Amino acid sequence: LARALAMRREASARYRKLAMEPAVRGVPGVARVFSRLAVIEAEQAARIERDLPDLDVGTILAERVAWAEPMRPAPLAGPMSLEDALETARYNERGMRAIFEHVAATSPNEAVRIRALEFALAETRHLSTIEEVVAAARNGGKE
Repeated sequence: LARALAMRREASARYRKLAMEPAVRGVPGVARVFSRLAVIEAEQAARIERDLPDLDVGTILAERVAWAEPMRPAPLAGPMSLEDALETARYNERGMRAIFEHVAATSPNEAVRIRALEFALAETRHLSTIEEVVAAARNGGKE
């Protein structure tokens, strides 16, 4: 669960950054979704800290969890396109969901398996929200 906390913190920071990308700010509905996901991830991180007070937060803060950038043909320099921002979010939500599903399937600890399933479900909800935003963006930014 220490890794889950680190992942939530990183996701929150990245969603805040994605919400500020110029191409995303140009589509207010998408920017709002990324801002909302940043808040949700931060709240979930706070919940983990609150529910598991015996976790060594210093160790968690030291753990480096980095969002992966999906392969894209555009150069990495400069602002992201709206499609790149959305694909980055989709890619990482899928990755986080896969990690939690793996923990749920393999942990010998029942409490950890249950918590991992809760986290996987949350990632599925986030992914669904992002998919709706992708569909709306493809329809000209209509929400």
